[in-house]
Amino acid sequence: MHVKDSVTADGFLKFLADEAPAGHYFVAQPPPGIIMTAAIDWRVIVPDNAAAAALASALWTGYESIVIPQGKEEKLGRPGIFLQIKNVRGACDQFTLGKDIETKDGLLHRMKESVSVLSSRSSDAVKKEIERTSASDYWAQI
Repeated sequence: MHVKDSVTADGFLKFLADEAPAGHYFVAQPPPGIIMTAAIDWRVIVPDNAAAAALASALWTGYESIVIPQGKEEKLGRPGIFLQIKNVRGACDQFTLGKDIETKDGLLHRMKESVSVLSSRSSDAVKKEIERTSASDYWAQI
């Protein structure tokens, strides 16, 4: 998300966590002494389709109310949020909110379709991914 200093990726993630609390929210936080540039600033693990739908709605609300007003209209158009929906096997869908997807209905549809195709049918696999991410030295849960 490339917007003015008044909006940070961490602040946006906290907004999402407040709006869609069923997800598990993590921010990239490399171990001390290691300097890294993250392509992915944060991760949200959703336990089910209802949590994914709530996250999609929160993403649109945050994009519309926080990101767009802070972004600068430039030659490239509206500001965007790069999203990657990934399952525990590593398959993914990715798009940019504000570029590839420009409406709330479009976002809700794309997320629903992606989750339908990519979701794990095993709640144990999702629980293990939450545990693995929580125990990681790279991700800090908020």
